[in-house]
Amino acid sequence: MMHVAHLTIHSFVGLGSHMALYPPSVVPVMTPHVSMDTLLGLTIGAKWSKTVIGPFGFQFIGQGNDSGLVVPHIALPPPNVLIPVIIAFGGSKPMFSASTVKIDVDGAGVPMAAVCFPCNFVSMNQACNDPCNYPSDVVISPNSVVVGFTPGDYAAGLVGIAADSAVSFVASKIGGAVAADVMSAVGGRIASAMLRKWTQELTETFGEKFAKEATEAAAENMLERVVPQVIQEAMGKVIGNEVGSVITSTTDEPKGQPVSNSRSSTSELSNNTDNAAPIHVAD
Repeated sequence: MMHVAHLTIHSFVGLGSHMALYPPSVVPVMTPHVSMDTLLGLTIGAKWSKTVIGPFGFQFIGQGNDSGLVVPHIALPPPNVLIPVIIAFGGSKPMFSASTVKIDVDGAGVPMAAVCFPCNFVSMNQACNDPCNYPSDVVISPNSVVVGFTPGDYAAGLVGIAADSAVSFVASKIGGAVAADVMSAVGGRIASAMLRKWTQELTETFGEKFAKEATEAAAENMLERVVPQVIQEAMGKVIGNEVGSVITSTTDEPKGQPVSNSRSSTSELSNNTDNAAPIHVAD
């Protein structure tokens, strides 16, 4: 059956699984990750022909091509502190190729990689995943060049997927056991730093809250007790001063003349009045 040949420009996007670390937790958890790139990638693990040119000037891809190392990944949710490691060791490989059609790759004849589904522009790549590699990258592969697969090509592709998954699973288990202590130490440092930061923020927040409440309590106490007392004392002083002024002005008035003087004055008044009857003042 006929299968579309892969070109360096063919791109993929996948939804796989990787271990993620979200501080302050130090326990890695499995989360989905989105990956994307071209089959050529950064050419670190790529196997492509520099002499056999396909449509639009793009080269053909050979068997064993890997888009890694360095495959862009996005964690879901994003803040995964392990994402640099996942990107650095990322990979994506087409697992099917036509053994009867070979291209020149660095001077060696290598079977041409092709879409795994016959008569189709969409293929699946074996992607880097946890706990093992498995096909999760969807490759968009438009091309006018097709190659034929033999039954052995189908079998080789399926066996290659199974073997790669098994090897990556064992490697993941061994690597996970070796890195457990290191991961714990790194995670502990990250968690400690973040907890210190959060503790500082919480202390500042509650400190401001308590200070605000204390200020409000002091203001309320001043309005309820201090201010009325001050007003009362001030009013008391004013009223006291007014009463004191009145008393002082009353006591400072001149005293009346003695009675004897009044008698003499009266006598003088009556005596000095012409033809007035004498006034007798009772003793």
